[in-house]
Amino acid sequence: QGYRSEDIEIGVHHSEFTESGDRMTVKADQISITGPIGRDFEGNFSAIRDVTSGASPVVNFLDGDGNPHQFLETGASIEDQRDIYEGTLTHYGDNSLSSIKLGTSEEDDYTSDYFSISHRFDFNRKLSSLTFGYGHSDDEVWNSYNPNVLLEEPSIFNTRQKDEFNVSFGQVINKNTTLQLALTYVDSSGFLSDPYKKIFVVDEAFFDFREINLDVAGIFRFLVESGLIQKINDSGLTAFTNQLYPGLVAAISEAILGVKKDNRPENREQWISLLRLSHYFKSTNSALHTDYRYSDDSWGAYSHTLEFKWNIGLGLGWQVSPGVRFYSQHSAFFYNTFFESIPDHGYISSDYRLAGFGAFSKKLEISKDFGRDFTVYLHYEEYERKYDYEQGGQTNGDSLDDYEFTAFSVSFDVRF
Repeated sequence: QGYRSEDIEIGVHHSEFTESGDRMTVKADQISITGPIGRDFEGNFSAIRDVTSGASPVVNFLDGDGNPHQFLETGASIEDQRDIYEGTLTHYGDNSLSSIKLGTSEEDDYTSDYFSISHRFDFNRKLSSLTFGYGHSDDEVWNSYNPNVLLEEPSIFNTRQKDEFNVSFGQVINKNTTLQLALTYVDSSGFLSDPYKKIFVVDEAFFDFREINLDVAGIFRFLVESGLIQKINDSGLTAFTNQLYPGLVAAISEAILGVKKDNRPENREQWISLLRLSHYFKSTNSALHTDYRYSDDSWGAYSHTLEFKWNIGLGLGWQVSPGVRFYSQHSAFFYNTFFESIPDHGYISSDYRLAGFGAFSKKLEISKDFGRDFTVYLHYEEYERKYDYEQGGQTNGDSLDDYEFTAFSVSFDVRF
């Protein structure tokens, strides 16, 4: 970082991500063009398209013993495309680096327009640096209404905003070691709920199904696995009902089964700190990068992240970079797999992303330089998330949210 491109550089990136349990699959493609503008400026433009498909957890129902089980959205297999376009202009001064970025993102149920600015100045004979940054986004969020799908509701349009402030300090300790400390504050407001997620609330149901030992989760599992829900959707009965009485199925499920909408606070403040230490080992032509990240927020979902990455130069343009990452998160104060009743504050969510859990990742990146102007990168990752991996005492969560994924990407950079 901090070196202006002297040539035009083109980067192409393709990645694929697959979750276990017939859940989400994501394929992403990106192209980036960077080049010098005049003597002191550099421009960059990038375009990203990712396509998401599969099924996502919608609601947790209870079995006859009162244990929660996930119900995946089916017959509504997600098929979403996101397009992102970004442009960045960077100015290189003698002892400074300034940039401004403008971007837009659009998908079937979400649009975002955003910008960010940053300024870095070097001092202490360029052994120290201080960077300030600010970013803002304006988003529109809604649910993609598909009347052919059970439990879907007519679209409701909402807005949200996000402001992000950050400051970082970098220090060259010696010719082989560097240190960086970064602090970030994020303020999000507006509609922060998930329009697709539902929550089972016992007291909101017509009666407590546990009293008669009714396995609601088993019933829904049978309806899904037997294909009956899919057949009803395919028959047009679901679409006919939703078009004649929009939201009727969802209203009935709320009145009888106690299925409520995801409801989160309309403000979220996050504080994020990052400590990064990098050390170069001359004897092995390798560099070890160590990151520790702590995040806290007003929702109570604080987290710890520890990551190691070792870049090993093998000669003849080859580099191998193994890495490991561990993440542990405390559950949000309004999260649970299901609720006996709605809390006094009124906020409820069963979104697995807000649960207490831990996750372990193993990564491997291989790169090869073919001369000065062409580089190829291969990246592979295995990710395992488990409720039992949470550190510091387990909070609200459950093994039903455990899953794994693998990710693979290939990219290349061309300079001319």
